[in-house]
Amino acid sequence: MDNRLKEINLRLSEYSIGNFDNNIKISPKLDEVDAISSGINMLGEELKSITISRDYFNNIFNSVSDMVFILNPRGIITDANKSAKEQLRYDHDSLIGKKINELINDPPSFFTNMVGQLKKNGPYTKSESMIYSRKKEAIPVKIGVSYLTNEKKDNPILLTASDITFQINTENLIIRAIIDTQEKERQRLAKDFHDSLIQQLSAIKFYISSTSYLSRSQKLKTILNNSNEALSEVINEMRNTCFNLMPKTLHEFGLVKAVREFCNHSIYHRKTNFIIEQSNKLPEFSSEIKIDLYRVIQEFINNAINHGEASEIKISFYFNKKILKVKLLDNGKGFESKQIGKGMGLQNVKSRVKSHNGTLDIISNIGKGTCYKIGIPLNL
Repeated sequence: MDNRLKEINLRLSEYSIGNFDNNIKISPKLDEVDAISSGINMLGEELKSITISRDYFNNIFNSVSDMVFILNPRGIITDANKSAKEQLRYDHDSLIGKKINELINDPPSFFTNMVGQLKKNGPYTKSESMIYSRKKEAIPVKIGVSYLTNEKKDNPILLTASDITFQINTENLIIRAIIDTQEKERQRLAKDFHDSLIQQLSAIKFYISSTSYLSRSQKLKTILNNSNEALSEVINEMRNTCFNLMPKTLHEFGLVKAVREFCNHSIYHRKTNFIIEQSNKLPEFSSEIKIDLYRVIQEFINNAINHGEASEIKISFYFNKKILKVKLLDNGKGFESKQIGKGMGLQNVKSRVKSHNGTLDIISNIGKGTCYKIGIPLNL
């Protein structure tokens, strides 16, 4: 048997186990066997190049700290890097074959929406969501998706998920510091108004009443009495302002009692029907959460009446699975969904809820009112 044929068999055997370092020697004959040997050498070089590229990709794929998934067109995970398996606590066999919607299920149509965004905005789209570990632990992530190109043209999708827990915690600390500073300033103003300005106005009112009593001129009495009534209105307005700035009831008797008091004392209570419900006993929670939810409810009521022209507002409180939930519903004009997020007031509402790692769902349609669903996790 020609030794060159033996060498061809040897090299093919080496290629089958991934060894592409040796080439077949070409003889001076340059016959058909040499032509076959030359072709096999070229094949070995190409296989070596492909293998290096594949290994290079795999090294990058498994060395990045972000979670990386390869999805087929139906949203099924066909591959995942080492970081994804470690952070989500899945082994390879448990993760491969899962639908991405099982990991990111908020909303349940996540994959469909993601593909729709790719087709509309391509070639890359991003968003923020929650990804869930094998133990159902929620991890806040920034998600990026794009199409991968391959020879089969089956449009696999590359999805990356970056853990932004630290970023969110840092942002929440900043937001919390800003909100707490604002609330301290409100408290200072309320105290100054009550202890200084209202007391001085009350003293002036007393002097006017005394002067009116002593005066013999009916014309002067009328002027003084009118002045007294005007001062009474100013004092009442100042007291309402103090109450809105910092209601004592909130700290002394809790959130629900303070909201009831606000609805009864507000300028809207005569033209708006307020329905306040509490389905079960609420646990004790921090003053920061009380204040923030109180401010959110104030903002909702102001918007519902001033902009939505609502005649009825329903406020519901309940506690379930360590989550404090508040539902706000009005029968006002509503607004289009694309308007959600506009306006400083709504941004303040979102910031207050976000600072407690809470959730805020806003549902509104023209002519069908507006609904806020708020969830605040409590560390009990």
